[in-house]
Amino acid sequence: MKKTTPSILIIGGGVAGISAAQTLSHQDIIVHLVEKDDTLGGHAALWACMATGSCENCGACLSIEMADQILKQKNVTCHLDAMVETLIKKDQGYEVGLNNKETFFVEKIILATGFSPFDPVQIKSLHHDAYENVITTARLNTLLKEETLSEYLNGKADPKIAFIQCVGSRNREQGKDYCSQVCCKISMRHANKLVHLYPEADITLFHMDLQIIGKEVRPLFSTLSKNIELIQGVPAEILEDAETKMLTIMTEAKENQTKNNQTPKNQTRIARAFDLIVLSVGMQPSQNLENTAKLLGISPNSWGFFNTDQAMLSADVSVAGCAKGPKDILASQQDGRMAAARIIDELGLTHDKKPGIAVFGQGSQADQTAMAIAAKGYSTYLFGPGTNLCDDTQVTILNNSKLISISGTAGNFSIFYESPFDESIGSKKTTLTCAAIIAAHEPIQSQKPLSGLTNKPASLDALSQMIEKTPDDCPDNIAVLLDYHGPEFKSSARLALNTAIKARSLRKNISVIMNKMLVHGESGQRLYDTARQQGVDFLRFETSDDIDIRDSGNGFLIKLKEATLPFIELNLNCDCLVLPPVVLPGTEFKDAAALLRQPLDKQGFLQSANTRHRLTRSSRKGIFFAGSGHDETDQEDLNNEIKDILSELSSQAPYWTKLDQAKLDSPQIDTGVEINQKKCAQCLTCIRICPHGAIVMNEKNRPQIVPNSCFSCHLCVSNCPAYAIESKELSNDLIAQKIETNKIVILACERSAALAANNLCLPDNITLIKIPCVCRISSDIILKALLNGAAQVIVSGCHEENCRSFAGSRVAETSVKNISRLPGVAASKIMWEPVAANETAKFKRIIAKASE
Repeated sequence: MKKTTPSILIIGGGVAGISAAQTLSHQDIIVHLVEKDDTLGGHAALWACMATGSCENCGACLSIEMADQILKQKNVTCHLDAMVETLIKKDQGYEVGLNNKETFFVEKIILATGFSPFDPVQIKSLHHDAYENVITTARLNTLLKEETLSEYLNGKADPKIAFIQCVGSRNREQGKDYCSQVCCKISMRHANKLVHLYPEADITLFHMDLQIIGKEVRPLFSTLSKNIELIQGVPAEILEDAETKMLTIMTEAKENQTKNNQTPKNQTRIARAFDLIVLSVGMQPSQNLENTAKLLGISPNSWGFFNTDQAMLSADVSVAGCAKGPKDILASQQDGRMAAARIIDELGLTHDKKPGIAVFGQGSQADQTAMAIAAKGYSTYLFGPGTNLCDDTQVTILNNSKLISISGTAGNFSIFYESPFDESIGSKKTTLTCAAIIAAHEPIQSQKPLSGLTNKPASLDALSQMIEKTPDDCPDNIAVLLDYHGPEFKSSARLALNTAIKARSLRKNISVIMNKMLVHGESGQRLYDTARQQGVDFLRFETSDDIDIRDSGNGFLIKLKEATLPFIELNLNCDCLVLPPVVLPGTEFKDAAALLRQPLDKQGFLQSANTRHRLTRSSRKGIFFAGSGHDETDQEDLNNEIKDILSELSSQAPYWTKLDQAKLDSPQIDTGVEINQKKCAQCLTCIRICPHGAIVMNEKNRPQIVPNSCFSCHLCVSNCPAYAIESKELSNDLIAQKIETNKIVILACERSAALAANNLCLPDNITLIKIPCVCRISSDIILKALLNGAAQVIVSGCHEENCRSFAGSRVAETSVKNISRLPGVAASKIMWEPVAANETAKFKRIIAKASE
């Protein structure tokens, strides 16, 4: 019987849809990607780059790179400027008809229709339709991307700019009592970008509760909060001065606010004037989702999403990205991968052979990860102290073994470890071969003491356990103090809400004192609302200095300057004061990162915040991250991370080709790089510097590139002292041949600057040479370009901390600086210009300046 190739329909060409298509493109599957617009990338492709001195990890540039890559896949057909018009259910799938009269048959469907931004015209008091300088975050993105914001600010160097959060989110009156998840991140990045562009600007951010969640946001907030004003409370109305066009917001007066150097007396509200007000609009379902859902015979929930049990799906339809519910770019990308992996599994296209997988870490998250991997049939090995797993599980427990070193690549890692001392045989050193490694370490959660108190606060976990197991022991008056030692983690905020609701069910008095409330997830806002409806008191403070905690007999007296009542000090007595734990990097994180050859993030947690490898991946194929040791995760996040990792293990070649090389179905990857063994001096420079661990010592003790692990960045080419590593198409001589006399040469990264130039018509005096990564550029290439008569050399790659190979931008910038210091080389002859894929206007400006 002839084997048929299955076909899949993906509706929506945004981040989730493209991500799903990329995952499916590695399989023997025909993919039809239908997008209503004439370009791919969705809303993310329209966003501006938020980089300042370095990348701010928004991920917007990824959508342009993903769109460029998917158009090159042979088994993916992109139907642009098209919509699904008919869907006829057949026994084994659907007959699809597009509005351009194309028809085809598919077995499965992925719905990835994205979102539509909330239209603030619906809130009349904000006057978005009447006042020119009341704009949305979407409009601000456009102005930043096109570099035309100054037109709105009348050339002012010190503009007054306000952001108003939660416009169309967390709004019961609008039927949108959910948090859109991304608005706070977007506004904080916008504000940070504006501070960079206008150092003298006066920026104010009005908010309900800033959602400071995730490894990329916490460091940003730490810096940004020192440079802008944060005000609790969302203004109800915006007014405009007819003559000056200044915009006015009425806001609560604070004791430290002044007007004309006079402290306001008995004044609860004051007027604030701004040049520009930015409305941070929430996400709502795509305008086309309802019609598409009817065609598919499925129905969303009351919000219009598919993120609660109210939504109804069919067996052959998967929903991904923002069609499921509000998500940021990285989460949408992950969701697309998982949707595709489910289809691959349902079609029986996963590989039968299950290689060995090692899990590193201690605690319940490592246990859960190991058990989930083992349940899928993988031989699973758990390293790390403190497991609760039994010896009779499917997991091989090596929790008392000492890890010594890791070598090899995806599909063939060698883990060298020492087993515990045994009196009969002593200690034994062993090598374990496995296909992948998952780092599931957990951070330290410590109870930070409060100085000067006799009574000790209780932990949040202890109170939760008490209410659950011994409710009769629960105190009558409880105060939970969040954000006291810094921004809270979302797991603590969620546990505080659940615990408060349970305490109220026991008729206990409970107050939650906080700077903000994190309402992540689809149920976050509803849980918060439930707690308030049940009688939980929520009190706010601005800084920890607003709280004075004292002993009070057997309890505590809390003196609080309540943020919403600025001239009143509250006295709160409680029997039990509860503090969440302080979350800190584990003591073993530094050693674990060194063992895995991976950088830590800015706060010392595992995994860099670099968007090109998140959420679970790393710069070394086959090494993954899961759990709270690398990012702010709850149980749902951990489950998704495990599914995401499993999707790659089951569908990608590197994890099974080593097991059966003779039956390898896919062609060997051409990296464009090879080692000339006749020139190789075996200095091992390439092995030391490769950020992807893709160069190993072979059985002849010579360096060898492993194609399945190579990212083709060419860093090894530019750093080989013996010139033994050669590039087939980008050798120094071949690059030099492309350089023309008296022309400006731009050496552009194919994933960033070259994509930014895609839609530009370059002047005749410009020669653009695409390179896989700017780390390919060495000093000798720049010198050859100048000696060959180049009028100017511009090296343009990713922003710092956005390079897929981590060091690319630093290497290129260093090469430029080294050449510019040479005698006889004018500084104007060579430049380093970082440009993201979505910075076309910036690239155009650079060209114009160079051509003057």
